[in-house]
Amino acid sequence: MKTIAVTGGTGFVGGALSKALLEKGYAVRIITRSAPARPQPGAAYAVADFSDAESLKAALAGADAVVHLAAALFCRSGEAFLKANGAGTANLVKAAEAAGSVKKIVYLSSLATAGPSGAETPKTEAQPDAPVSYYGRSKLEGEKAVKQFARGSFVILRPPIVYGKKDFGLSTIAEWVRRGVMVNAGSASGRFSFIYLDDLVRALTQALETEKFDGGTFYVCENRVYTWREFITLLAAGMGVKMPLMVSLPPWAVFAAGCVYEAVSLLTGATPALNRDKAREAPGPNWTASPALWEKTAGWNDWTPLAEGIRRTFN
Repeated sequence: MKTIAVTGGTGFVGGALSKALLEKGYAVRIITRSAPARPQPGAAYAVADFSDAESLKAALAGADAVVHLAAALFCRSGEAFLKANGAGTANLVKAAEAAGSVKKIVYLSSLATAGPSGAETPKTEAQPDAPVSYYGRSKLEGEKAVKQFARGSFVILRPPIVYGKKDFGLSTIAEWVRRGVMVNAGSASGRFSFIYLDDLVRALTQALETEKFDGGTFYVCENRVYTWREFITLLAAGMGVKMPLMVSLPPWAVFAAGCVYEAVSLLTGATPALNRDKAREAPGPNWTASPALWEKTAGWNDWTPLAEGIRRTFN
């Protein structure tokens, strides 16, 4: 039985992936900063600090592969993003090499590493990267670190908007839709790519299990783009509520809102629904990607359509 170490295994994607790997018969070891209140049945846990390569080495001892999902999404400075997502990933790679048993690293990156796309030209792997947020830059540094893994192979996946049950971001948007108002952050005509959680878990599992993806970077998402209004329309229909009033905000107003959310979160300790760094992505306004390379390599293209994914999420 192979042992798969999963960082971020207590999160939205990590919980679903860990469950799927356990069902396939893998031994799953979740690497976490602290023991969870509700552990995944059947999973083992190892506590480690991503700023400490030695603790990571101990946590990875005997693992055959690592799926690195852990990432900082809301930081208050570029330095904090780079420390968490850049240096933290570099420490993980060093620990994997020192552990000796790890033969593959699968790294969950983000479309944010590439930056916004053209209105009619989704991002492809051949295009240069141009991140516009600290988060995107830090995840790109994480990719560079993973590519230095010398004792085995790596695969990098770049999803756009990930959605599904128990997702904080989608839950926040859904709450605003229930209230009857929704914001077009930056542009009403902005276009986006999406991937349903189950499809992402499928892609991560295949990247882990097969050699044909080794050494590659892939965009993974439904092979269709949606305007923000189309997304909200499908979301309202899936929730069984009325279409909300759509309000467009200019980039400066989105940034101001990010500042307010950060200030409130600092006082309350709650996770902000928006921050300044996320607001930097708003002027994009298009965040789309082409999964053509993945589809050609994997041999499948039956992604879950957004309408169906939303239906499953809320039913």
